[in-house]
Amino acid sequence: MRNELICAGGKTYYYAGLYKIGLYKIDEINVCLIDAGIDEEIAIKLDRLIEEKGWKVSLIINTHYHADHCGGNYYFQQKYKCKIYASKMNAALISNYDICPAIVWGATPLTVLLDHYYYANSTDAEDIAGKELPDGLSLLELPGHAISMLGVRTDDDVIFLGDALVGVDTLKKEKLTYIYDIGDYLTSLDKVEKLSAKLFIPYHSEPVRDIRELVRINRDNVMTNLKRIKAICKTPRHFDDIVREFFNDIDMELTLYKYNVKGGIIKTYLTYLHNTGQMETECFDNYLMWQTIKR
Repeated sequence: MRNELICAGGKTYYYAGLYKIGLYKIDEINVCLIDAGIDEEIAIKLDRLIEEKGWKVSLIINTHYHADHCGGNYYFQQKYKCKIYASKMNAALISNYDICPAIVWGATPLTVLLDHYYYANSTDAEDIAGKELPDGLSLLELPGHAISMLGVRTDDDVIFLGDALVGVDTLKKEKLTYIYDIGDYLTSLDKVEKLSAKLFIPYHSEPVRDIRELVRINRDNVMTNLKRIKAICKTPRHFDDIVREFFNDIDMELTLYKYNVKGGIIKTYLTYLHNTGQMETECFDNYLMWQTIKR
């Protein structure tokens, strides 16, 4: 794994590590980060590269609130006193991070969720709406993976996509990648597919010049999961039955952690199917049963 800054053109760089953190030169000294990595360890590695160039971080734009994108905020804000911008909802969550693990579980979170993928130090973040961005940066609305997620385009014709899609290697290992809203996610994929840019940089995948094939693969994965759940629910099924059969279908072993995280993603699919009239529910013997509506 490389840990270096790659120039993507002009004033635009990205961190070539596990997380493709964006960096945009505002002027000869000040830079804006697009996301900040998962934790202090990653932040320190990136900061060494920034210091070597004589730069300092004056702004962070978080594409969304997930800890692998804002876990480095605390380090950079403590050192540089930099501003942090995100969409209104994400700024509120980044500023009050104790709320975030509860979103996954739906209540006070199990301690198994409090790892660095699902918990970060709270940092002062501001609603990006109405803020004056550095010249050369513009925003894209890409909700779906997370509520009100943003992408960032630079005037070097580079687009940082956050988690609007994931890489092929990830999808080979993980059929259930995190999505908050399936409908919004599919709409954002359609939007990204129509974009043109010199370079597209997903946060968890290598940069690509043509994004269309990766969009297709991500869309196909979602549609396959929808079909899988509809097939499981041809007869009425309790939620835990759905989780069990889905895990068996993709050869995944259940753990408490996976029940929390992956089970929550299955709920996202059930929500979409129910809201679009493809799934119905019925209470039987005090069980809530899910069933695909026959056409």
